[in-house]
Amino acid sequence: MKLLLFLLLLLPSSITAQISSSDVQSEKTIVERLSKHYPNIKDSNELNLTLKKELSPLDNKSSVIITNVFTANFTADVKDELNSTSDSLFKEALQQTKQINRTDLELWTTTQYAFYLYTYRKYEASFPFFIASIRNLDKIDTQLIISPCETYKKIGFFLMTNGDYQTANTYLLAAKKYVLPNSSELASILNNLGMVSLKTNKLAIAEKYFNETISVATASKDQLTYAKALGNIAEIKLAQKKHDEAIKLLHTDIIISKKLDNTKNTIYAMVSLAKVYLTQGDVTKANELLHEAESYAASKTYLKSSGYEITALILQIAKQTGNDKEELTSRRNLEALRETLAEMDGQDVIRKVRWAMEKEKLQFGIDNEKAKRQRETYGKLLALFGCFLLILVIFFIVKRFKTKITTEKNEYDEKILKLTLDKETSEQKLQINHQTLQSYKTFLSEKNEQIKELEGEIANIKQTSSTYSDNYQHKIQELLNSHLLDSESWIAFKTSFIQNYPQYYQHLTKNFIGLTDSHLRIIFLSKLEMSNIEIARILGLTVDAVKKAKHRLRKKYSEDYASLFDEG
Repeated sequence: MKLLLFLLLLLPSSITAQISSSDVQSEKTIVERLSKHYPNIKDSNELNLTLKKELSPLDNKSSVIITNVFTANFTADVKDELNSTSDSLFKEALQQTKQINRTDLELWTTTQYAFYLYTYRKYEASFPFFIASIRNLDKIDTQLIISPCETYKKIGFFLMTNGDYQTANTYLLAAKKYVLPNSSELASILNNLGMVSLKTNKLAIAEKYFNETISVATASKDQLTYAKALGNIAEIKLAQKKHDEAIKLLHTDIIISKKLDNTKNTIYAMVSLAKVYLTQGDVTKANELLHEAESYAASKTYLKSSGYEITALILQIAKQTGNDKEELTSRRNLEALRETLAEMDGQDVIRKVRWAMEKEKLQFGIDNEKAKRQRETYGKLLALFGCFLLILVIFFIVKRFKTKITTEKNEYDEKILKLTLDKETSEQKLQINHQTLQSYKTFLSEKNEQIKELEGEIANIKQTSSTYSDNYQHKIQELLNSHLLDSESWIAFKTSFIQNYPQYYQHLTKNFIGLTDSHLRIIFLSKLEMSNIEIARILGLTVDAVKKAKHRLRKKYSEDYASLFDEG
């Protein structure tokens, strides 16, 4: 029963996934082309025109999903914050992917929504969507993943924030397989691989990745990633106590980030530099940088966690320098930020998500093991079911074969019985009519028809592969042979013939010296107006043999040949 249920459950998935593989690949190509062109789109009008042009060949439902996702991302980028429009569009797209049962579109849409929440620091809210993406990645054929590099990379970023560096490294390396050489996307992945190594204290590997990042970022003219790599190398220099080199690198990072108007990276570099100054004891420079960074952080609602770190450092300096006013202000700011971050990406939230992630990984492992055992169980059940079906098929084949043999045997036996009865009936009629010459004519004519029918049966048997055919052919051949004019039946026929044609027989014996019984058989049967074919059948000869026999008689008795068949 379980097996039947399992097989039935498989049917809907095969029925619902009616979209062809070529259509799936076409959608995948279009989405990836749109993603590549997306950074160059200037306004919503251009976005709408581009989407309309690119998506026109696609199925309407898929087109709506893709349009919603790109529009949601564009709205968020323009507003640079969480917004109800983007939320609504993402949720609608997700609902539609479930309705059409498309795991590929669901994976892509879920990852896009999760990263939107993650970008704007709704860390806890993004968690279930990232988990859904990870689970879907485990199910789907890798060839069907839409924008695989982007998908693996975004999940990798989330895992890095969560502190799961080993798994993050795996996802980033997976993303790296899909990027073009010397692309900004490759530069970003290399930089984050370096960050993973840096966080796990593998400084040599980290520095190698960062140097590769600088090389690729330079080739691809990706100034922002170039600046980030400099800032990350500064952390290595700081760990190596090379403070001056770290300061120089961070200054360059800040200059580039400000030039590019990238608030997030500007803040990150400023805080890093302030920490270097504090390490050197230069409180003044550190305090100036932190207050500047604080103003940047206040400009974006999603930068509250950065604001919290900055305020904590300012509080540290205020306590160190005895600035009571600054200390009080900082404490108040920290308290307000703590309440805000309870719903965003504060340390408590990160710890909570990290714990949930560990729990999820454990559950994921349990589910995988359960699924593995279930697959093994179903595999065994399928094997047993297959064996049962095979036995059932063999049973029915054998049964059908036996039935066929029995049926054929019965049919053959019935035919033999009929043919035997026909023979016996003819013989009985001959006996009843006292073996007169006229009755012999009828008898021989019937024999001819019966022999003809038997020869037809033998010809048919030779074209079949029936198990019983050899035995049947043997019986038919025996029956056919019994119809031939043998010695005993020849004597009876000859006697009846002579009684009816005494003068003709005397004519033959007197005028045709040397006639044998073989000659007389052909002459007598011809006298009864039987054709060469009929004579051949009765005597068990070929037609050619009868013709040759007559030809020899013609040659032997030449002038008198015609009178052989007259009463004379």
